[in-house]
Amino acid sequence: ERRRKLLAATDGGATTQALPTGGLATGTNEGQPRGRVKKRVFSRWANDPARLDRLIAARLDLPRQEAAALVARGSVSVDGRRMILAEAPIEVGQKVAVRLVAAVEAPALVLAYRDADVAVVDKPAGLPSQPEPSQEAFALTAAVTRELGGFARAMHRLDKEASGLVLVALKRPMYAPLQRAFEEHAVERRYLAVVGGELHGDGVVRARIGRHRHDQRLRAALPESDRAGEPACTRYRTLGRGALDGAPVTAVELVLETGRTHQIRVHMRSIGHPLVGDTAYGGAAFERLYLHAYALALAHPRTHAPLRVSTPPPPPFVALVPRLTSPFS
Repeated sequence: ERRRKLLAATDGGATTQALPTGGLATGTNEGQPRGRVKKRVFSRWANDPARLDRLIAARLDLPRQEAAALVARGSVSVDGRRMILAEAPIEVGQKVAVRLVAAVEAPALVLAYRDADVAVVDKPAGLPSQPEPSQEAFALTAAVTRELGGFARAMHRLDKEASGLVLVALKRPMYAPLQRAFEEHAVERRYLAVVGGELHGDGVVRARIGRHRHDQRLRAALPESDRAGEPACTRYRTLGRGALDGAPVTAVELVLETGRTHQIRVHMRSIGHPLVGDTAYGGAAFERLYLHAYALALAHPRTHAPLRVSTPPPPPFVALVPRLTSPFS
């Protein structure tokens, strides 16, 4: 049998059950690390808080925000019914079950460049730039601090599903000049993507980017004349073509003149060529989001000498577009 025997131990009125993760719904978001799952079961006592998130926080010794996040992810049930409201009232004697996933550490950093002042790390796809609820150790920021020191700070972010280069300040005196370089658009960032359809030549996409009308997690392209959103500009250059399940795809190099949330993904969808793997924006479902930050160029924050770091296309990109060569070669 795939299920191992439940291991139970009482702890202050709560029962801990260790469950295997294979084939089980853990309550985590898709793409999050899957560690060992523990199921904590307890009943509300008369002197316990009545509100669900406060009850969980008190009984499991968690911050209330983390308890609320567990509820929001569907990891909590009451008397066998999954709960979605952290503020739900719980009656005395009702049984609460909480699924907890053991913390998973971020993988070891891959350094593309390092000197005494700055480093450039190659973030893998699927690793969030910042921690998500209940997974403080599984984030790029955690790995940067763990391996590069307590003062190390990632100076910008990549989408969780994207991969590629991230600039890191290793010392406090580097924070301000690097932050200023980003604000003044003095850091050149180049990306490699594979989009759906046949795209030809070079082009520029200019469209404001604002929040999606129906889903606040997403963004939408708006006319340049619109007052909503923020101005954004993306330049692209086609590099090669391939096929996915018989449908054409195109590899492109992209350069950002601005740095809005989901900018490349929104802009490419707006011209009818969403990224492969980007189902949130209408792209074909595939093994990953085909977006890779392959090059960074800036003046070194201390010496002011030109600094350029680049990586070759990830193997899955080359597999999808066989004739793809490094766009920086």
